Formats: sequence, C-alpha cells, structure tokens
Amino acid sequence: MKKLRIIGRIVLIISVLVVTILAFVQIPKRQCSKVEVVAHTQNESIVLPQADVERLLSEAGIETVGARIKEVDLAAITSLLKENPYIKEINFVHFAGSRLVIDYELRTLLLHVFSADGDQYFVDNEGNLVPYTPKMKDYLTIANGNLHQHYKRGAQVGKELTPVVELANLLDADEFCKAQFRQIYRRQNGELEMVSTIGNQVILFGTMDNAEEKLDNLKKVYQQGLPRKGYDTYAYLDARFKNRIIAQHR
Repeated sequence: MKKLRIIGRIVLIISVLVVTILAFVQIPKRQCSKVEVVAHTQNESIVLPQADVERLLSEAGIETVGARIKEVDLAAITSLLKENPYIKEINFVHFAGSRLVIDYELRTLLLHVFSADGDQYFVDNEGNLVPYTPKMKDYLTIANGNLHQHYKRGAQVGKELTPVVELANLLDADEFCKAQFRQIYRRQNGELEMVSTIGNQVILFGTMDNAEEKLDNLKKVYQQGLPRKGYDTYAYLDARFKNRIIAQHR
C-alpha cells in the first residue's frame, strides 16, 4: 500500500512537470490576444492612454495583437516608450498568458507655461520640459510673464523658470496654497507675483528667499484676515518683507 502511494505521487509529479513543460513549449506559438496598458500617474488626467500607445506601436511597425508571442519584439517596445516625453519610467513590458501588458509611470505635470513669445508647454515636478497636449485636463498652476525659454525635447528648466518651479512645488505640497494660488507671473526684474483664486488682488511675492515663511504669512492673511475685511478690499498684498504682509487698499 505504501509503495502504491509513493508510485502515485511520482506519477503526479511527472504529470505536473509534463504539463508545465508543454505549456512553456506552446506559449511562444500562441498569438497575442490583446494589449493592456497600465499608466500610473499623480495627475488626474492620463496624457498617454492606451489608444495612443497602440497608435505609436502601429506607426513604428511593431506587431502585437494577432502576432505570435515569440515574434513580438518586447525590447523594441520598451525602447520606443522610453523615448516618449510623457513617460518617466517603464516598469515592465511582458506577457501575462496571451496578453501583452505594458506598465509605466507618467511624469507628474506641475506647471502650464505660457512663454512671452507665445510658446506653451508643461513642466513636471522635477523641472523637465514636457510638450503640451490637450489631454491634460487638470488645473495646473499657470506660469507666464517674462519667460522666454522655449520647449525643447529633453530640456530642463533654465534660470528664468527655476524659481517658478520651486514656488510651484511649494504650493503643490500644501492643499490650501495649491487651491488658493493658481498663477505665477515673472516680472521683468525676475521677481514673482501670484494671482489668487479668491479675491482679485495681486500678490507681490518677490524672490524665493524665505519662501516658506512668506507662504505661511499669506495663508494667515487669507484664512484669518481677509474673511473679516473682505476678499476684494485690497488691490495688492506685498509679501516681500520679512515677517509681515503689507496690504494696499483699492
């Protein structure tokens, strides 16, 4: 009886091994049934959806659906997507059964820049320039004014945009500031202004010196002072001075 149990286990193990080997042998002969794109993003909008990925693969002559699995060039797909300006990182490109799964991280878009020369593009939270696309529907912080940097593939922000990105990242890290201040304007002398979503006063922010302190002072004004005085009472709020906000009546 004991020998029969041992023989039964051996037969079972051999059967499993045979099925597994046959499966590995047969998989390359199977066809790709579908493409499944998984796009991770910190934004609400997906600027590179599945339809766009499928179009890019088609334009590059890379066969997927209907092609034999062993003939689908995973390396070529990975290389193509690494060149896309909206993608930050490719997590993996592989087959799950007959499904081709493409998984990637999109850049976190932070700024919508309108240059002084009529150019427009995005900037991500790491300072990379990203081309404009109407697929971005989020209400990003707007940057405009004396900004002359044009979009160039693979470029990062230059001297003019660097403080704008720094300020935008500070705003983005604070829920109140992110909702309250949605536009940054660069003046000719390089100092920054902000426009508030509540009230139509101009906020003179100045340089990035003591930036966190300035934002904290502005938060107190908008949370404690203006609700009593009225949001449209002042034409300007000047945050350029240490430990105080100077308000100018209309």
